[in-house]
Amino acid sequence: MKNTIPNNKNSEKKQSDASTYAKYSSLGFQLIAAVMVGFAAGYFIDSFFHLQLPIFKTLFSFGGVLLGLYIVIKEVLKP
Repeated sequence: MKNTIPNNKNSEKKQSDASTYAKYSSLGFQLIAAVMVGFAAGYFIDSFFHLQLPIFKTLFSFGGVLLGLYIVIKEVLKP
């Protein structure tokens, strides 16, 4: 007669893998969102001041990258 009790260890591992994938994919979306928000803010400031050189667009995009990397590193190093 076979054992009909399900193996909880296998289902826990699948759930753990899924939550890990969800965690890291959400970090990727947060990184992309930070860069996009920085770019949009720089774009609107540059257009408001009628600048031909995209100074704020460049600065805010770079700031978005730094902010996104900070978020990613903070979450990855969290115990």
